[in-house]
Amino acid sequence: MWHGDVMTGTRLADGTLLYQCTIEDDYSRSYAGDIQPRKDARIVVRALIDAILRWKSIPTCFHYDNGGEAKCSLVQTFIRNVAQKCNQTITFIPTQLYHPQGNGKKERAHKDDRRDFWRKNRSKDIKYIQKKFESYLKWRNEKKGHFALKGKPSMTRLQENKKPPRRFTRKQLENLAKVKIAERIVKPLGVVYLLNKIYHVDPKLEGQKVELWETLHGLEVHKEEKIFHLITEYWKKVNDLKS
Repeated sequence: MWHGDVMTGTRLADGTLLYQCTIEDDYSRSYAGDIQPRKDARIVVRALIDAILRWKSIPTCFHYDNGGEAKCSLVQTFIRNVAQKCNQTITFIPTQLYHPQGNGKKERAHKDDRRDFWRKNRSKDIKYIQKKFESYLKWRNEKKGHFALKGKPSMTRLQENKKPPRRFTRKQLENLAKVKIAERIVKPLGVVYLLNKIYHVDPKLEGQKVELWETLHGLEVHKEEKIFHLITEYWKKVNDLKS
């Protein structure tokens, strides 16, 4: 079982909050994660990708705090696609409201993160913070109490489940984070409406039905299994809608 949760990090000079999503294995020996300026599905998927690449394994169960960023279609589809690729099942277990059993693991881990990472890094540059976080993950896996396993998952648990190594590239995993969220008829001037927001596609598609796919990089517009557009401002509009 893997355990995941999001915590608030620091605030950038422009007022933007940074969020940290981290994942650890059942024995609290391995640590993976990601830092992003938005708390949405992307940060959970990227943390999972980091864990899969780092540990060359996938979980039997994924336990996550009761946050909407993990219970959405993109994360659920990503988990299902990864499991199918490995001919395995991954059970998603959200923490139940008023029954936070098991969440203490992440609370203790995030307490350490505040002390060992966030209080020591006063930079307001997101690229620098993300780079330092990668070094922090390496230190946490290989030095801080995990040196015996050199940051690897417990072999005992891997042997118990007879799991073979799972070898993916980052691009392969990112391509598995894709979910169809709607079909639309393109309006005049190439206008497409989704969640009360306007998106623009090729005006030549006017009157035709297109599929809208949510991905890590934005909203893909598909027609007859071909990708016509990638709308990169999609996630900004989604988060503006939530604000």
